[in-house]
Amino acid sequence: MIIKPDDHWRWYFDHDHDRVMLDLANGMIFRSCFPAKMLTAFTRDEMPFSIEDAAEFYIFDEQAKKLNLSHEERAELVLNSLVAFRFLKPQMPKSWYFSPFHDIQVPAQGQLIQVCLENSHHIATFIIAEAGTSASLCLLAEAQLELPDRKLRFCDPIKIMNDRMRQYKRKSNRLLYENVI
Repeated sequence: MIIKPDDHWRWYFDHDHDRVMLDLANGMIFRSCFPAKMLTAFTRDEMPFSIEDAAEFYIFDEQAKKLNLSHEERAELVLNSLVAFRFLKPQMPKSWYFSPFHDIQVPAQGQLIQVCLENSHHIATFIIAEAGTSASLCLLAEAQLELPDRKLRFCDPIKIMNDRMRQYKRKSNRLLYENVI
């Protein structure tokens, strides 16, 4: 199902599920994947889905269309990216997992990027939920990613230094590590 922002959508916090929810005003409710401990305090109040939210939604959605995701997965990635942008507490970068790239550039909000796992040449795809000048908050845009000490699942957030990123390239059967230092 393809969703489009509506002026009847509203954000609220569900204490039973301990999550930010988005009432899509058509009988559907979206539950974010982030527990309350990861969220800013002001997310406890109900608020309308704003014009700014709709603009960000379309930025994330336009990029997510480039991925091989079902409509449901794309909606989940887009809406969780929006929740991360609006409501996630600041995080410290965890870039030691990833190798630096030569083609450093300042990323843009909603951009798809790839990182290469340190010492493995495995390429992982993320969407930038919040772009920063030196590091950016990213959400995993694939099923899972095995890190040395933990496993990231679809839409899990991690802050990554921008020098560890490169522009998204659709994956092929061969490894994409020619730009890794």
